Amino acid sequence: MDFFDKMKDGISKGIDTISTKGKELMDETQVQLQISSLRDKRKKALEDLGALAYTLFQQGVLAGEGAKAACGTIADLDQQIAAKLAELKHETPPAVAVPAKCECGAENAPGVKFCPACGKKTG
Repeated sequence: MDFFDKMKDGISKGIDTISTKGKELMDETQVQLQISSLRDKRKKALEDLGALAYTLFQQGVLAGEGAKAACGTIADLDQQIAAKLAELKHETPPAVAVPAKCECGAENAPGVKFCPACGKKTG
C-alpha cells in the first residue's frame, strides 16, 4: 500500500467517524427535544390541575390548611395583578374580597357555596 492509499483509507475512516458521531448527535438532540416536549406537557398538566384545585377551593369543595395557604397566595396575586392592570388603565383598583365567616367560625373564600370546614351552605 502506498502513501496515497493510506491517506485515502484514513480519510474514509475519518468520514465514517464524523458520520457516525453526527448521527449520534442528531439522535441525542431528538431525544432531548422529546424530553423537553414531555416536560412542557407535564407543566401544562400541573397548571391545569392547579387551576382545577383552585376552582374547587373557591367553590368550597377543597379544604385543608395547605390548600387554604396556596389558594390564599393565588388570590393575593390575583388582586395585585388586578391592581396593576387598573393602574395601567388609570382606574380605581377593584375592591378586595373579604373572606366570609361561617357560623362554625371558619373563614370561607368569597363566592363559596358550602363551608369547607362544616359543609353548611353559605350566604
